[in-house]
Amino acid sequence: MALAFIRLVPNETSIRFVRLRKFGFTFSILAIIGSIAAFLVLGINLGIDFKGGGNIEVQTEQPADLTRIGTIVRSLGLGEVEVREFGSPNEVLIRFERQEATDPSQSEERLQQQAARKVHVALYTSYSGIEMDFDGARAATITAPIALDPNKGIEALSVFGLEELTLSQGDDANSLKLQLPVVVQDRKSSPELQQQLFDQVGYKLLETYSTLSSQRTEIVGPKVSGELVRSGVTAVLGALFCMSIYIWLRFEWQFSVGAVIALAHDVLLTIGMFSLTRIEFNLASIAAILTIVGYSMNDTVVVYDRIREKMRMYKKMPFADLIDLAINRTLSRTSITSLTTLLALVSLYFLGGEALRGFAATMIWGVIVGTYSSIFIAAPILLFLNVNRAEMIENENE
Repeated sequence: MALAFIRLVPNETSIRFVRLRKFGFTFSILAIIGSIAAFLVLGINLGIDFKGGGNIEVQTEQPADLTRIGTIVRSLGLGEVEVREFGSPNEVLIRFERQEATDPSQSEERLQQQAARKVHVALYTSYSGIEMDFDGARAATITAPIALDPNKGIEALSVFGLEELTLSQGDDANSLKLQLPVVVQDRKSSPELQQQLFDQVGYKLLETYSTLSSQRTEIVGPKVSGELVRSGVTAVLGALFCMSIYIWLRFEWQFSVGAVIALAHDVLLTIGMFSLTRIEFNLASIAAILTIVGYSMNDTVVVYDRIREKMRMYKKMPFADLIDLAINRTLSRTSITSLTTLLALVSLYFLGGEALRGFAATMIWGVIVGTYSSIFIAAPILLFLNVNRAEMIENENE
């Protein structure tokens, strides 16, 4: 009695769910057709995990200005770019799409690496304020709006191991003088290698004096993204197969078929949701779908368990009435479980940050669809599968 106030549904409901099966089946069939059509026409907004591209995680000394970072990166012409907070206000995740090779001789992986370097250079330049005034191929004057400590730069440049490379204070505290050694190849100076050294040294100095630092850089090539697609599909199909075997062993094959149909229904409608909402489909989405499969299966098993229990108790009751009775007896538990899960997911959606929003939205949809399919698909469909009640009870007794 103490918990009666949180009861969403009375324990003794008598809703005739089986009578609504035609409506439920018709609605689900139309929804599945719509989902497949949306997938074929609109496709899915694949994330970089599946399309390929780059992920760069950066950290700023102060809370990051996402608009500023987004403007800098988008100005580089890298196509679709996503900039979002990642973990804390100081951490930012930058994602850019896969760069297509215009020349067959170009390496796509190399293109992605060059794009990532462009992003780093642009951000380091903006967050350091450094300008380089070149004096020939070996010297440059470096200026910035803040004081520059030459010792900090010397320590960073020591990785090159060049004794003739010098960095000293310039005319004031806001400037430095850089001198590079002559780069020789085959006993001759090489302008190309000299420029490469200048680029590498300049990049290192930008990185050193920038108030923005790079924490992680990942390049997802076409081969890796293709493998992820195959792995994701295999994971979902494998989950469906394992669930069907589990239900078959625990109940009867008819229950296994009903559960698989309900799970396939949930997965197809979720794919349709991705197509219509344009939520990015990434590895977190695969995790969400697998979680939805598990959640829906849990709901279905609860209903099936109650159906089996009522079959032993009411051997003469019409099967349709028995299914209604079983669903009504689990309705209170199902509604409370779904509501508490939804409350957690809604909180995650609004408070979990941009990185978790797509996952939370998918799970919210999945909880609703999974609860619906357990009641209106998985249970009523048993009427069409000729469940042998006598044989099932006999097997239970054995």
